[in-house]
Amino acid sequence: MAQEYITLENSSNLGTVRLNKSVFTSIALNVIEEDENVKLAETTRLRNSNTLSSEIHDNQLTMNIPVQINYKANVSDVCANLQHKIFESISYMTGLQPSSIEVQVVGFIF
Repeated sequence: MAQEYITLENSSNLGTVRLNKSVFTSIALNVIEEDENVKLAETTRLRNSNTLSSEIHDNQLTMNIPVQINYKANVSDVCANLQHKIFESISYMTGLQPSSIEVQVVGFIF
C-alpha cells in the first residue's frame, strides 16, 4: 500500500523525521521552474493527470514527471539534466536519495 510520507532515521535516536510526499513534489516543481527549456505538462493522455506524481512504497520514493520541452533543445540532454537536478536537490534538501525519477516527454513548446 502506498504511503503518504517517508520516515528518515537519524543517528541521535531523539526521534524520527517524516516527510510528506508533497515535499518532494514541491522540490521537483522548483527545479522545473528554473529551467527555461522545460515546462510541466498541463495534461497528459497517459494517466489523465495534470501534475507530476510522487509515490512512496517501502520507504522508497519514485516520481513520474510529465513535461513539455522546447523544440530547439536536445531532448536527451534536457531530460538527463532535469533528472540529475531533481535528484541532487532532493538529496541535498532532505538527505533522501530517490529510487526512481522518470521524465516523460509528452509534448513540445513552440
